[in-house]
Amino acid sequence: MEKHKGYQEHLANIREIGLRPFVRKLFEKYAITEKLYYRLTNISVKKLSGIPNIKTASKILDVGCGTGEVLYFIRKFLNPSAELFGVDLEKNPLLPDYVSFSACDIEEQSLPFEEESFDVVLSTFVLEHLRNPQKLFLESFRVLKKNGYFYCTTEYYTSLFCPEGYNFYSDPTHIRPWTKKSLKTLAQMCGFEVYQVKVLRWWEYLPLLPIYPLLNLLTPNDFSFIPYEIFGRTVYIIAKKP
Repeated sequence: MEKHKGYQEHLANIREIGLRPFVRKLFEKYAITEKLYYRLTNISVKKLSGIPNIKTASKILDVGCGTGEVLYFIRKFLNPSAELFGVDLEKNPLLPDYVSFSACDIEEQSLPFEEESFDVVLSTFVLEHLRNPQKLFLESFRVLKKNGYFYCTTEYYTSLFCPEGYNFYSDPTHIRPWTKKSLKTLAQMCGFEVYQVKVLRWWEYLPLLPIYPLLNLLTPNDFSFIPYEIFGRTVYIIAKKP
């Protein structure tokens, strides 16, 4: 069986679950509401603006680009002029044509780019799938330009305590969750200067906390994630190549 066979189809299907297609179509009519939609449905984009050079970067790479939602957000709301590149085990059918794609197994292969090629390297929800996480950090360091930034989000250890649908082990390809300290240590081991390490929290869901059980009853979606997202089940790091 090929490594993670069927995973890209799984990612594409997630976009069509429950009310998502209807809400996305409704919100994408205006830039301000579309931006809000992505901030409410894709936690990976919440701290992108915190990358110091994200708005001036000329070349951006997403390692584990999947459907390309993170790169789409950057192109639409943060940096429309950057060249966008993505790598993954295989190309997702929903990946936009403006993303230059290369197939790569980051655990087994080097990234197919020269040293110091990119201003920003991103990796969102990839690290928890890797048995050799150091390779991701070392390769990101190699292809970054001097003073470039690496942004990585992954599953926080608290995701071990989430309910069935959002529990860390609900994804059969997950290996291990992470802590702020383990992320910081790995980055420093690979030569990075740590700019920021924090837990990501979806404070926008706080008003729904009292009524999320009712939402579960009235809609086909599962809102049991709300308490866990408010208190944090995702951790991120922004690190600089000196």
